Amino acid sequence: MARIDSPDAQIARVLSHPLRPRILQILTVRGEASPNEIAAELDVPLGTLSYHTRLLRDAGWIELVREVPRRGAVEHFYRAVVRPELDDAQWERLPLGVRRRLASTTVGQVLQNAAAAARAGGFDGAGAHVDRVPLELDEEGVKELSGVLVAALDEVLLIQRRSNERRASAPGIPQASELAILHFTTGTG
Repeated sequence: MARIDSPDAQIARVLSHPLRPRILQILTVRGEASPNEIAAELDVPLGTLSYHTRLLRDAGWIELVREVPRRGAVEHFYRAVVRPELDDAQWERLPLGVRRRLASTTVGQVLQNAAAAARAGGFDGAGAHVDRVPLELDEEGVKELSGVLVAALDEVLLIQRRSNERRASAPGIPQASELAILHFTTGTG
C-alpha cells in the first residue's frame, strides 16, 4: 500500500535538502528557468540539479511551462507553483530539526551575501537598507508583526512579478538585489 504524506510531511520532505528552497527561490524571482540555467547559477552539477527539479515537479511545487530544442536535446523550463515561504502554522508543525536546518541555511546565505555586498558597495545606493530594531513584544505583538511581514513579502513578490513582465517586453540586464527580513527571539523575556 502506498504511503500518503500529510501536507506537513510533504513540506518537511521537500524542504529537507538545502538545494530545493534555493531552486524555488530562483524560479520565484525569475518567473521561469531551466535546470541547466539554475545549475550554472548555483554552481552544482546538472545531474544533481535535475534530480531535485524532478522531485519538486513530482511533488507539485513546480511545473513545466515550455520546452526549447537545443542541439539535438530539449531544454525544459519550469516555474514555481508553491512559494518557498511557510506561514507560521506550517513552520511550527515542521520537525524542530528541519526548522533549525532551514533557518541555519537561510541565515548563512543571507550573511554571506550581505557581507560580499558590503565589500563591493552593494549598500552604497539610496535604495539600500540596513535596519535593526530591537523589540520587546507580547504574544499578540509577535502575531501582529508576523502579519505585517507576510503582507510585506506578498507585496515584494508582486513587485518582482511586475518587474519580470516589464523585462519580458523590454529586455535588459536586471539589477540583482536581495531582501532579507529576520525576526527571532534573543533570549527569555
